Amino acid sequence: MVGAVRRPLRLLHTADLHVAGGFTTPKSCGGGHECLCSILSVERMVAEHEVDALLVAGDLFDHGRVPAGLVAEVFDVLARLPVPCVLLAGNHDVHDAAGIYRRHADEVSRAGVHFLADGLGSTLELFDGALTLWGKAMDEHSPAYRPLHGVAPRPDESWYVVLGHGHYVGDVPPEREMRSSPITAPDIAATRADYVALGHWHVTTDVSEDGVAAWYPGSPVQSWADGSALLVELDPGAGVDVTALPIGPVGDGCR
Repeated sequence: MVGAVRRPLRLLHTADLHVAGGFTTPKSCGGGHECLCSILSVERMVAEHEVDALLVAGDLFDHGRVPAGLVAEVFDVLARLPVPCVLLAGNHDVHDAAGIYRRHADEVSRAGVHFLADGLGSTLELFDGALTLWGKAMDEHSPAYRPLHGVAPRPDESWYVVLGHGHYVGDVPPEREMRSSPITAPDIAATRADYVALGHWHVTTDVSEDGVAAWYPGSPVQSWADGSALLVELDPGAGVDVTALPIGPVGDGCR
């Protein structure tokens, strides 16, 4: 929206929930492959920290064979969030012709989730144009896929947040690394974004570059680590502030 004015916004940035992977949060949960603790923890944090939007930067699901009933439960949680949810596909829930988000498009639509489905990248405006987001759907996890290539020009007035799921290689040329879905330091700088919300690494990591704040949030799955998400505060006066939040238990388990 032309002329949109920035205002303070609070975003919760998460990724790598890996629902249906058999991982648990907390470690004592007995939910197994139907464990919903990771997404229930994120739901609790949305309310606890009074955020304006939730960003899920890939790998909401662990694979494409998730039972339909479990997919429906996940989108039931997202549907009842009091704030918008922006979702990007990752390498575990890749958005190819047989992908989980194509097969369950009705669930995505019903939940009101903003799924960034275009393989060339798509732009989304929220809050009357105060926030602009961009992300490219991953259709193949390969060295040829570049998560931050083709980023749209940043808007003149609004906050600009870019989402990407892939492996950070720093200044090493991707053709030398030969890693799938590579993200370089120059890729991050070239976005000119206020914030780049990344996914794929399960450890909270700051990969900011040339004044562009860029972070991996870690994962809310405690089977690997202590669990984490990021609170991203956008303030017209103070700029961008990022705080790592520990993922606490959701009770005695999700089931």
